[in-house]
Amino acid sequence: MALLLSSCATRLNMKEQPIYECPDPFIPCTPGAFNEVTFDTTSSGYGYYLVIDRVEGLDGEDDEFGVAFATGNSPRTDGLATIKKSEGKESHDEIHRVRFTSVTSALPQKVFETRDLLGSMGTPAYSPSADTMLIGGRLPGTVKGDYDIVGVKVKQQDRLAEAKRQPVSTFIHWDAQPAFSPDGRIMYFASGRLDAIGGTDIYISRLQSNGSWSEPENIGPGVNTPCDELSPFVSSDGKWLYFSSSGHKTVGGYDIFRAPLAGGVPGQTENLGRPINTPSDELFPSAPAGASPDTLLYYSSNQKGSNGFDLYVLHLGFRKRPGSMGTEKPDSLRLTGTVRYNNGQPVDGATVTLDERDPPRRVDSTQSDNQGKYEFDIQEGKKYDITASKEGDLYGTETVEVPVYNNKGEVNRDVVFLDTVVFRVNFPFNDASNPYEYTLDERGLPTDKRWSDVIAQAADVLRRVDPTSGTKIELVGHTDPIGSDAYNIDLGRRRAEFIRRELVRRGVSPELLIVRTEGERRPLPAYPDEADELYRARLRRVELFRK
Repeated sequence: MALLLSSCATRLNMKEQPIYECPDPFIPCTPGAFNEVTFDTTSSGYGYYLVIDRVEGLDGEDDEFGVAFATGNSPRTDGLATIKKSEGKESHDEIHRVRFTSVTSALPQKVFETRDLLGSMGTPAYSPSADTMLIGGRLPGTVKGDYDIVGVKVKQQDRLAEAKRQPVSTFIHWDAQPAFSPDGRIMYFASGRLDAIGGTDIYISRLQSNGSWSEPENIGPGVNTPCDELSPFVSSDGKWLYFSSSGHKTVGGYDIFRAPLAGGVPGQTENLGRPINTPSDELFPSAPAGASPDTLLYYSSNQKGSNGFDLYVLHLGFRKRPGSMGTEKPDSLRLTGTVRYNNGQPVDGATVTLDERDPPRRVDSTQSDNQGKYEFDIQEGKKYDITASKEGDLYGTETVEVPVYNNKGEVNRDVVFLDTVVFRVNFPFNDASNPYEYTLDERGLPTDKRWSDVIAQAADVLRRVDPTSGTKIELVGHTDPIGSDAYNIDLGRRRAEFIRRELVRRGVSPELLIVRTEGERRPLPAYPDEADELYRARLRRVELFRK
């Protein structure tokens, strides 16, 4: 894989001859030997124990070089896998969006089209709320061996565009494999620049108050060696830096190491040991947000039995006692929460609906008690929409992605009744009847929710409102500032009318709905450094008010 391993290709058992230039070590690379077993995956006791499995769906004939998860605190069951695709004698790298149906099974969802932007790629660093992901890659027109950290815009329908070299990269050097601290304010990456101790080293850059990144600094000899250090990753609690190295003391090839962090500065490095590390190569450690890498760690390896490089996972297994009725580990989880008004008061007797987003799409409902409490049975690795409503009020919605590594038996999520519901249905420029397929999040980025599903969710609630009760629902259309005020007033009205027609088509009483337009007159505040295109997309919205 050109980008990921270009600095170390001659050390790895690749399927084809490398075609890129590698930085030469300044002093000899002479790793020591390490042979300790640090994770017991052979326990014959009962209860939870550690086990290593190959990940189904990321263990094919192509090379699977790792999976990246979004930076942040919200547990997610999706990630971005980097795969080297072979086509005869040619090969190219792809980023695939994947959803984990269990800790050991990944379901590919979508391929990001990138070949027109970058000649090679690595595992990206990204936040679910940002419009740009960072990828290590070779930009068109650059010399062989010159890889940069590139910012790539995420457009509608998961399209990538506007690849732009980031200032932390230096010209004619190998910079790749960026990773963020949990708060997104520290970037770690691998580089073969001139002040490296040897081979490729791990560097650090900090986000400045003006939004720029500081001049990168070598993280130092506690981590870096005369050999290669690659693929940094920071645990979601911010306490550990994980990376791969062919230096220090290794079981063989590239091993995975970790070092404690304090203010971004690493302490004593330690080898994760066998059986994670093998005489072959282990690379690209990662874990989902909220997970402890001690009990859930993904990584890539070309160890014996692999199809080239495959994705592996260290995770918790469970062994029941003989004759156990299965009560030691919950067969299902409980989703609990409280339905509240904006002022914090609990909502008694709200109808709470649970809609499973994944097949076979179970739908269930209950009512909140006099303290606003509700609960459902749910399953690991599933995504659910929760909607709470009550006659005479609007409604609240939440989406819950249940971690596949949850062993606590309970997930908690409160639902708040809103005074205003925003339909982030995005229309093409000057269009009021053909919205883009997917809705937008609060940052203006596409979600995995289709606009038709969002309208259907609202209709399910509004159908239960008695049109003779005096309650009225006002639909207010908004536009971006492009065009005249008069034109945008009409365009906002037509967009609100479109939403009204869709609600009526789904059984909502037309007597309940009032259409109004603001055009461009009530803009939303812009985020710092927000791209104009994303800002205008957020402005093109329809709001729903209860009068």
